[in-house]
Order: sequence, then structure tokens, then C-alpha cells
Amino acid sequence: MNYEQILLEQSEAFALQLGERIERMPERSDSHRALATTFVCELCIEHAYALRILFATGAQNAACAMLQVQYDSMVRAAWYAYAAADGEFDAMLDVNGPLRLPTTARMVHDLKDRLANEPGLAGLVEPLLAINDAFTEALDDFEHIGLNPLLRTGTGFPTDLFDTAVRSSNGIMYLAFRLLARQGPPSDFIQGIDGALAGFEDAMPMACFADPAQAA
Repeated sequence: MNYEQILLEQSEAFALQLGERIERMPERSDSHRALATTFVCELCIEHAYALRILFATGAQNAACAMLQVQYDSMVRAAWYAYAAADGEFDAMLDVNGPLRLPTTARMVHDLKDRLANEPGLAGLVEPLLAINDAFTEALDDFEHIGLNPLLRTGTGFPTDLFDTAVRSSNGIMYLAFRLLARQGPPSDFIQGIDGALAGFEDAMPMACFADPAQAA
């Protein structure tokens, strides 16, 4: 079994561990904010699954594109949870009004503003942005109209790029499960999600699990 297969199997096992734990969540909030956050967290987790499937089936360039989609989803989930104004939720619920969702850049800006006033969000926002910094340069080579994917069709997909993409996806997925676990009454349930990290550290980006206790 090669390195790529080992990392993908570790990633799948980690996702299953997190999924088993989140199924034991005792209660979830039914507020519009919590429901929107929950939906997008689940979408982000689905993107992680799709990324692993794409890599496993040899669709590496598509997997890299999926990572960007997964990151955008996680930013939106965090924005729904902590930065979106009540009026913006009202506008989204108005079926007769125009639906104008903010860009990822604007949501990141809002999250940074919120972080400046609420340091407790550092455990969510800072790892998310750090992961983005780690994979952005690698993804720049994989524009769907770019030249590098065409060249690497013949030379092979670099292992370091595979490693960065899969670890980054796992880190974002973990943040999604943590945020999903918070969409209910305050409790110590989040500690069970943190406990899922044990044994899977080698499949994670360092920025994501350096100090889970500080995560939002």
C-alpha cells in the first residue's frame, strides 16, 4: 500500500469516527442561524468525502478544485454562525426578495472583524485561514484552464500537493464537525469531537489541532 492510499484510508477512518460521535449529539437548535450553519457544515463534510473519492479514483485536479469549494463552504458556515446579521437572515428567508449572498472575501472580512472583538473565535477562524494559506499557493497551479494540470497529466501528480490537499481537507472537515457540535444547547459534547483526534494527528494539518481547547 502506497502513501497516498494510507493517507486516504486514515482520512476516511477519521471521518467515520467524527460521524459516529456527532450522531450522539443530544439536541440541536432549531433557530434559523443554527439551521443554516448546520446545513452548510454538513455540505462541507460532504465536500471532504467527495475530495477523497476524487483522489482515490485518479481525478486529482478535480479534487483540488473541490478543496476550494469545501473551504468556501466552511467560511460560509462560520459566517452564518458568528458574523451574519439578523437582517441578512431575514433577507435570505424572504422568498420574494432578491437573494444576494456575500462573497467569500466579504465573509472572511466579517469574521476577522468579529474575531477582533471576540477573541474566543480564534480557535475557529485562525486555523481556517491558516489552512487556506497553506493550500492556496498549491491550488494556484490547478486552475481548470491552466497549463500545469495538462503538464502533470504526463509527469504525475506531486505527492506534496496531494499531501497538502488531503490534510487541508481533513482539517476543514474537523472544524465543520466542531462547529456542527455547537449548534445546540451549551454542553460538554464538543469534548467528544475533540477526542476523535487521538490517533489521527498524522492526517491533519498542524494548525488545526495544535490547541483544540481554544477552538470556537
